Amino acid sequence: MAAASDVSAPRAAPAWRQRLAAFWRWWVAEIREAAYERFSALRGAASVPVVSVEGAELVLLEPRAAGPEARTALAADSARARAALQAMLQRAGEVRGRVRLCLGSGDALTRRVSMPIATEENLAQVLAFEMDRLTPFRAEDVYFDFRVVSRDAAAGQVGVQLAVARRALVDEHVAKLRSLGANLQGVAVRDGAGHIVDSLELLPSEQRGERDTARERVVQRALAAAVAVLLGLALAIPMWKKRETIIALQPLVARAKQEAEATDRIAHRLERQVNDYNFLLAKKHGTYRALAYVEEVSRLLPDTTWVQQLELKSSGKNREVLITGETTSSSKLIEILEQSKLLRNATPRGTMTRGSTPNSERFQIQAEAPARELPEALPLGAAAPEQAAPPPPAPPEAAPPASAAPPAAATPAHPPPASPASPAPVPAKPASPEGEK
Repeated sequence: MAAASDVSAPRAAPAWRQRLAAFWRWWVAEIREAAYERFSALRGAASVPVVSVEGAELVLLEPRAAGPEARTALAADSARARAALQAMLQRAGEVRGRVRLCLGSGDALTRRVSMPIATEENLAQVLAFEMDRLTPFRAEDVYFDFRVVSRDAAAGQVGVQLAVARRALVDEHVAKLRSLGANLQGVAVRDGAGHIVDSLELLPSEQRGERDTARERVVQRALAAAVAVLLGLALAIPMWKKRETIIALQPLVARAKQEAEATDRIAHRLERQVNDYNFLLAKKHGTYRALAYVEEVSRLLPDTTWVQQLELKSSGKNREVLITGETTSSSKLIEILEQSKLLRNATPRGTMTRGSTPNSERFQIQAEAPARELPEALPLGAAAPEQAAPPPPAPPEAAPPASAAPPAAATPAHPPPASPASPAPVPAKPASPEGEK
């Protein structure tokens, strides 16, 4: 049989991982203990009386409410012993015949052992394998249970409290109690101080409480079915409510979808019409007029340069300007044309020859004419910029008062006839606003 020293301890994990694992194990143990106590209380197992077999007597250990009569003899007459046990349990407050068996100090062995911390995950299998080394019995001859009472991460050891009882002895006591009509809920043990250890249970779970009445089984199944039905309703009712809400919203969603599609069609139609309307305007604004290139070349070229031919032609999507003429220095024309805002990438074309006038050169330069930047597009439906309102007319000047006006000469109602000897006056020609030529 393998000894404890044969189990080699694995390499120690980091300190933070050991602390985290210790905290997780403590948390799970606390939750398991609280859940066990809670569900035991709901099921009534927390108040199950605990009895012990001492020779030919059955002694009630807990609860103590039965007083000094908490002891009954296991008589040979099974009917009398059954009635005595039922009476003792009823005085203790138990009317369903449930009972737990507690083994005496001589019937069970409890001890504390140390095991490698690596075996904690499979501690039951390891203890069964090491049972003949830790106890005088073999694993198949005993009922055993354990609980972890301490952990030493630095040493890599766990402290385990182990309880062991011979299988034949436990089966004998269990059979005796069941023959008296007891509903056995478990087998407990005592520690070294004589206290009952509730966390150690020697009887396997499949052998506990198998004598429940048919009525209790029906009630338990009915409660389980009720829980399942309530759970199904709790899951189905919100889904049903959401289904009704979705059905009620479908007409609104369909109407909104139709309106959105109609609006989208109108927007596409309007956009297509705007593009058709702006096609010619874009063509017009996207290219400069030929006169603009003539004016740009005339402004940039020096006075000693004569342009004999300016050709504007289209080459695919781009336009090119070809300038031919004579100048005194054709090498400077490239630098001058690079300053233009309408032309770019000016390059000489052909070979340079002597001009028709002395000290002149004949040149031929080709340059690209990029497209003109279009004006900023206004969004659909944008209002045109408002024009400034004309200023209000000036108020008419007031006429001077009659008293301030100089006395006018009296004019006869009918002028005297002109003398035949004096010539008729010739009216003066009004002056032209542009002046006489």
